[in-house]
This record gives sequence, C-alpha cells and structure tokens, in this order.
Amino acid sequence: MRPPVHHAMRVTHGGMGFCHIYMESIMVEYLRSEYGVRKIAVVDTVCHHGDGTNNIYWHDPDVLFISLHQDGRTLFPGSGFMGELGGPNAMGTCLNIPLPPGTSKEGYMYMIENTVMPAIEAFKPDMVVNSAGQDNHYTDPLTNMNFCAQGYADLTSVLKPDIAVLEGGYAIEGALPYVNLGIILAMAGIDYSGVVEPDYNPERLRQSRIITDRIKKTSDTINSYFEKRHEMREKSGRHGEIQTRDREIFYDTDNIFERQIEKVRVCRDCGGCFEIDSKATRGYHILAVHIPLNACSECIEAGYAMFEKAQTANRYARIYLQDRTQDLYTVKGPGL
Repeated sequence: MRPPVHHAMRVTHGGMGFCHIYMESIMVEYLRSEYGVRKIAVVDTVCHHGDGTNNIYWHDPDVLFISLHQDGRTLFPGSGFMGELGGPNAMGTCLNIPLPPGTSKEGYMYMIENTVMPAIEAFKPDMVVNSAGQDNHYTDPLTNMNFCAQGYADLTSVLKPDIAVLEGGYAIEGALPYVNLGIILAMAGIDYSGVVEPDYNPERLRQSRIITDRIKKTSDTINSYFEKRHEMREKSGRHGEIQTRDREIFYDTDNIFERQIEKVRVCRDCGGCFEIDSKATRGYHILAVHIPLNACSECIEAGYAMFEKAQTANRYARIYLQDRTQDLYTVKGPGL
C-alpha cells in the first residue's frame, strides 16, 4: 500500500499531508503482538518529517524512532527539530535529525554512519524498519534535496533494514524507477552500481562546505542527546505523577483544526498509560485512553481509572480505550 502515510497520528480527524491512517504503525504493532517482537527501530528517511510516527511512539521506550528530513523551517509539516526527544517515559528514543536544503549523498551517508547506526547498535532492536521515502531525490518537485539513486542504495546497504516500506516520492519518471530498483537490489545483496539516472551529475549535486559543517554539528548534538537518554529520563518527572502536554494540529488536506490535551502517567517500569482529550472544528469531541503493550500493573489500573472517569464527565461524544496488554479496543458514547 502506498503511501503508509507517516503524517497520520494516533488520533486523526481527517487527512493531513495526504495521510489518514498510518499503515506502517499497524504493521509494527501486529508484529509485536503476534510474533513477540519487543524492540523495533523505525528509521524514516522521508524528506518530510514523520510527525505521525513521532506522535504514535512519543511515549514508547521500546521503539527507537529516527527521522532524517529536510529542516522543518523550510518544509511541511514544520516540525522535527532536535529538541523533540520523546515523552518522559521514552526520552531520547525519538531522534529527529533536520538536514539543510541541498543535502546530498555525502550528508546523508555521514549522518547514517555517524549517528543512525551507532544509535541502532546501542539500542539493539529485534527488527529495523525503514520508512523508505524517495522525495529527497534531486528531481522531486516538492522538496529541496540533492539525494540520488546510488545514495538510496548505499543507505539501504548500510542500514540493512528487515523491512522497507515505500513512503513519499513524487518524481514519477525522474526518480522512482531508479530509486526503487536501487533499494531492492541493495536489500537483496545484488550489485547496484549500474543504477544511475540519465541526467545524474555528481558535481552539480555536490553539497557546500557550509552544509557539511551544519550536518556535522547536528550529528554531534543528536549523539549527545542519545548518550544522555537514561539521565534525561530519570530527570523527566517523578514516578506516578501526571504530566500534561497541549497540542494544536492543522489538517491541511481537509482544513480541520484540532486541539489536544494529553495526560501521561510517568512510570519507571513501562511506557506509561495516557489519555488524549481531542476536539476538532469538524468532528467529535473525544477522549482516548491508551495502555501500552508493556504496561505494568499500576499503569493498567490507572488507565482503566482514566477510562471510567471519562464516562462520568458527560462531555465526550466518544470515549475510546486501547488496552494493548489484552489487545482490547473499546468505544463508549451516546447511543453505543
């Protein structure tokens, strides 16, 4: 299915960035439930920041999410900055790596080899999934990068993903046939040296020294954050306290404005249960409660308490409970 739509978040009221439901996260959760895969690294190489993936795994310490994308100050969705590191129970497992416009193969491979691979090796995931976006190609009409088919193949060869999922990419003739072939050959361990775009000119695509210096500084900063992840997590809050996060989300595709109030239980034993109070300009006012797959007994109890309390509030059109420990999904509301 294309695209797996990495802009779709845990709660969605409509389309944003062409996206409605994030198919890749459904795949990841199925693998975790059905095959006992505990720790997963999701490496997003789409040119646009994977804000949906970032949101879905914000509180999950067992998913290492790494997004390499064009700087959000220059491209939709305007997010994915280095300080976005995850919630209090998963601090440092969301690594957002903004790259300057004009980044070429040199810059991407520097970041893969010096930041992404060391983080993956330290995290020791059971599986690596690549959100293999192809919109950072030099011919893509929506972005401003200088990546190429050989670069994609080299990246895949070094990353060695267990699964690669096709994400964005809008140069249908100039990029996709070459990039897809390069990725497939690299995953199969077959020589891809002959995969070259007809108009490929490495000198024209060479990145400037300024870009190279910025990328090296970004790499150092991200590495520092990751090395301090355990320390940051310990300082992120007291065990058992509730932390609140307010978010405002605009659905550019469907012209919907959403306001969220998220409350998460700080937990030193699991990813923590949390609730999301969500109200959109078009759609229901809902409350969603999530109990994670690895939830401890305290967070399971606290999650059900959130769900029961919401039913007495008398202000929600729908109240959802997702209990991943039992693979249970329940909806309450008027008429249900």
